[in-house]
Amino acid sequence: MALTNLLKGSLVAAGLVICAAPAQAAGFSQFTFSTAATGTANPKGDIMLQSVTKSNGTHLNSFNLVTGALIQANTATTGTQQGPGSTDHGDDASGTAVELPNEAQIVASLGNLNLNNIIDTEDSRGKSIFDVVFDKPVNSFFFWERGMNSDLHVEALDSLGNVIAGTAFEITRDLWQSAGYKIDTTEIGGAQNVGSYGLKFGQNVAGLRLSSFGAADNGPDYKVVAAKTPEASSMAALGLIAGSLVLAKRRQAAKA
Repeated sequence: MALTNLLKGSLVAAGLVICAAPAQAAGFSQFTFSTAATGTANPKGDIMLQSVTKSNGTHLNSFNLVTGALIQANTATTGTQQGPGSTDHGDDASGTAVELPNEAQIVASLGNLNLNNIIDTEDSRGKSIFDVVFDKPVNSFFFWERGMNSDLHVEALDSLGNVIAGTAFEITRDLWQSAGYKIDTTEIGGAQNVGSYGLKFGQNVAGLRLSSFGAADNGPDYKVVAAKTPEASSMAALGLIAGSLVLAKRRQAAKA
């Protein structure tokens, strides 16, 4: 068999394997990280993420961002506080601040590297459940939370937007680590410390379900981005191609 035909066959086989393979059972592992950003001296202004360094020493400066959102629940209340999930930004920062945001406004708030653009959920009003998806399949997620005093529920979403069973993880308020800066946004009266925490999933996923359930969670105010990760299909194809190259060389050597 010619080498080119063998490679073509490998690519076809890779597609079949990936399409046919069932999702593996997986869950979130946890990690901490430090944050490098510009503008941290001004808690009211734009604070732009530059890089993160994980506790194992891994340095990352390239990220996948939120590109889509679906509102599963955002229980409206009376009066001016509509949320409980709203978009918010620093007093002098660019961004959107909307009490009852639509999905495009959620993407506008989360889909950038400005750490002073966040989702603000109310401390005791209803529940907020947002599904967010990223521009590429991802498995490592970096979270920031204003105040370091709230809990955020996280679940993984498959390529069809369904929650992957058994993946629920709660970032409780005791887990947040100081990110080394403060933010002062339009919905609060002064600067608050920001905490950070990281989650890594056992396989690439399309996105996350992010939930807050009222008073018990104390209204998490959060930002999330993901690390750039090679797509699982590409890695599988590369593995099959590499194996095919070895096999082809052995066959050629045997014929020589």
